Amino acid sequence: MFKKFTTAGLVVLSTAGALSATAPAAHAGGRHHSDDVWVGVAAGLAGGLIGGAIASQPRPAPIYVEPQYEYAPPPRRVYRRTYYRPAPRCHFEWVENEWGEAYRARVCY
Repeated sequence: MFKKFTTAGLVVLSTAGALSATAPAAHAGGRHHSDDVWVGVAAGLAGGLIGGAIASQPRPAPIYVEPQYEYAPPPRRVYRRTYYRPAPRCHFEWVENEWGEAYRARVCY
């Protein structure tokens, strides 16, 4: 708030200073009308006040809108065996012991 008033005051002072500095140099001929200078100063002050009032109008607060993100679908799960080990191949065979007796035994490779 203080910054706005300071800025508006500096604008008014610089405008008034420019008008008062250039007014005597603008005289042509020998006529001097001191009322013309004060009319310019008054117009500058009025313009500065109106411009400062317009510039100091409160602006509406910015509204934050959350951006809409497009989310990627979750990754597909793929289950793989971490190592390869072939299943054992088994079968039954007839085997004889040392006395000649036969029996079935499971043989796996």
